[in-house]
Amino acid sequence: MADTKRSTDNTIDRMSQSAHDVVDKAANVAGSYAERFSEKGEQLMQMHEDWIGTARDYVRENPIQALGIAVAAGYLLHMITRR
Repeated sequence: MADTKRSTDNTIDRMSQSAHDVVDKAANVAGSYAERFSEKGEQLMQMHEDWIGTARDYVRENPIQALGIAVAAGYLLHMITRR
């Protein structure tokens, strides 16, 4: 009876340790992905700010062309969404 209990306890301990190992690995992977997404999010925000800055500079340097582009884009959008 003692051998059976000891064997059962050992099996439970091994299974418990395996479960802990799996949870630790999953947590590490999840943390790694979270860091990557955070970095990519920061890069995308920086790209957005760069594009806005470039667009502002273009409009300041070429106001007539920027107005023409905006009117053409508005007209095309109107034609596309009209139907």
